[in-house]
Amino acid sequence: MKIKKQYEMNETAWIHIGDGKLHKGKVIDIFDLQHAGYSKDIEFYIVELPSSIDPLLEVRTWENMSQDAMGPIGAYREIKQGFSTKKYLGKMGIELPHSQTATVLEGQQEESDLLDPTPEQVNAAIERAEQAKKMMYNSPAVDKPKRYYKKKPSKVKNI
Repeated sequence: MKIKKQYEMNETAWIHIGDGKLHKGKVIDIFDLQHAGYSKDIEFYIVELPSSIDPLLEVRTWENMSQDAMGPIGAYREIKQGFSTKKYLGKMGIELPHSQTATVLEGQQEESDLLDPTPEQVNAAIERAEQAKKMMYNSPAVDKPKRYYKKKPSKVKNI
């Protein structure tokens, strides 16, 4: 599937609004913020979501929108790094659900296998850890420092 990076006016787009689901909306305006210092290549979209009171207006880029109801959003579809990127996203607090991970990382299993350590590397790491643990607990004991006390002056009277 080709990743959609440009949307047209009145086109359907799916976005997250914080409740964990994708909501259907319509692109009602396209603009850039070059005057505010953003790149002229970045297009911003105003997406109108219907609601029971008034339409909800959201400003998004293609990276924050999905081209279909199944998701994921464009930024996740763009992932090319395999499982190492998934780990990085996890450190940042962003977690891909397993079903979306499978679709996003489809056909990239060969790349992730190249990044996996070999059995020899794993065994070498285990041996280094065991050696470090032995060295930590077998280090020579440190003697307590000697304390030096001053003698109290004797109470001898001079005659």
